[in-house]
Amino acid sequence: MLEFKQTIEEKAYNDMRELVGWRRLDPQQAQTGLDNSIFTTVAYDANEPVGMVRIVGDGGYMYLIVDVMVHPDHQKQGIGRMLLERINGFLGDLAFDGRVLMVNLMATPGNEGFYEKFGYVRRPNEEMGSGMVRWINR
Repeated sequence: MLEFKQTIEEKAYNDMRELVGWRRLDPQQAQTGLDNSIFTTVAYDANEPVGMVRIVGDGGYMYLIVDVMVHPDHQKQGIGRMLLERINGFLGDLAFDGRVLMVNLMATPGNEGFYEKFGYVRRPNEEMGSGMVRWINR
């Protein structure tokens, strides 16, 4: 039975990053990112984190969904869908009294269709250019 919490330990976070093929972050850098998230939801199975997603942003208009991860042994079980439903519920609650939010995310290759089911739009399109990224590593 899955349980959802709003916290994850830095080591478990970094372990999950590695399991899904992402780079491990400096522990202090990872903890700072987790601490400064606007919203985090983590799926736990038997007290072990098996999926997570978090939001960063300005708390007003601009939000970025990051770290959408599901442990490889738990993929294709609907956990990603449940995590996105929780994120969208949180964001929906912020869009009251006619407020507009701009919610961004960067899909990993081949997963764009998953996010389209939740109303996200591929870029580039007729109205918006390509999303861009820059890595800084000294």
